[in-house]
Amino acid sequence: MSNDSFTEVTTTSWFSRIGNSIMGVLFGIVLILVSVALLWWNEGRSVHTAKGLAEGAKVTVEASADKVDAANEGKLVHLSGKADAKDVVKDDVFGVTSSGLIKLKRQVELFQWVEEKTETKHKDMGGSETTVTEYNYKTKWDSAVHDSSSFHHAEGHANPQPAYRSSTFLSKAATLGAYRLPESLLSTWSDDQPRPLPKVEELPEALRAKAAVRGDWLVISTSPDAPKVGDARVQFRAITTGDASVLSRQVTDTFEPFHTSFNTNISRISSGIQSKEAMFASAQAENATLTWILRGVGFLLMLIGLSMLVAPLRVVADVIPFLGSLVGAGTGFVAFIGSIFGTLTTIGLAWLFYRPLLGIALLVVAFYALSHLPKASAAKKAAA
Repeated sequence: MSNDSFTEVTTTSWFSRIGNSIMGVLFGIVLILVSVALLWWNEGRSVHTAKGLAEGAKVTVEASADKVDAANEGKLVHLSGKADAKDVVKDDVFGVTSSGLIKLKRQVELFQWVEEKTETKHKDMGGSETTVTEYNYKTKWDSAVHDSSSFHHAEGHANPQPAYRSSTFLSKAATLGAYRLPESLLSTWSDDQPRPLPKVEELPEALRAKAAVRGDWLVISTSPDAPKVGDARVQFRAITTGDASVLSRQVTDTFEPFHTSFNTNISRISSGIQSKEAMFASAQAENATLTWILRGVGFLLMLIGLSMLVAPLRVVADVIPFLGSLVGAGTGFVAFIGSIFGTLTTIGLAWLFYRPLLGIALLVVAFYALSHLPKASAAKKAAA
């Protein structure tokens, strides 16, 4: 494994930092507006999805996979049965195939240069700031493709165009009992399992001379134990013939997403025999997880935005580094409290629109946090 590092030292004057911080205020305002929009939209999405799923649970019809029932045309149906593939799913590059494959995934990692950047800043008397930036370049296996042309020090760290990329292969003739499984549904089926690696002698002739099995990987390299930049290693995952359950809208002998009155869609497939209740519970859990993730993103955007709004105060005080650190700690605390208040308030107002009772409760919590957290912090400092 190769490893190179480069260090650059730059100094930004106090006046330049003030100008940059003032420009940052405008960007901070944009981030706050984006945060508010994201938080508001997320609450609406979450409520509509939850209500749509509740609506779907009430109208779902239990169907048999053995035969197509025309009486269920256009309805949201739940059925379980044996999933199969009537065609051959194959990765033509590596020749991987077998009977009963419904979905095949090729996962590729490349041996390549990766840039890692670290910055260390320290303030100087008079308000200027010195930044020490270290660029580290090392070779490693990585599934992400790193474009070396964007490296700060691209010379000597060139990554060639990948010879192989990750890819997914779907059956075009997959069935669930008497029903056809559309590719749109198969593409969302995520219960794939690891698949044994192909034997080297079974690979296409062009690959045999440079392929070797190393652990859980098929390495494509002329020196698999000492890989070079541009080499690749491959694994495979698959979904094969077996029991599966579907929750979707019946359209003749296949499926399409069921559109609810809340402008959301329901279309799911899972491995195994799963009840309607279990599939809806899983969908609700996924909705709750996504809701909290987006709330966290919204809070982070608001925190960054508010921090940029108050940054000029810290930069002005940085003319004396110690004073700047004190002001920075204070403005950082204000930005953090403001972000909590802003996030909770935005969510609370959104809930007033979408869920009035919960919205009122959340607004009470937000205003309590705004009024009591600063007092609690002051009391703690006084006690210390």
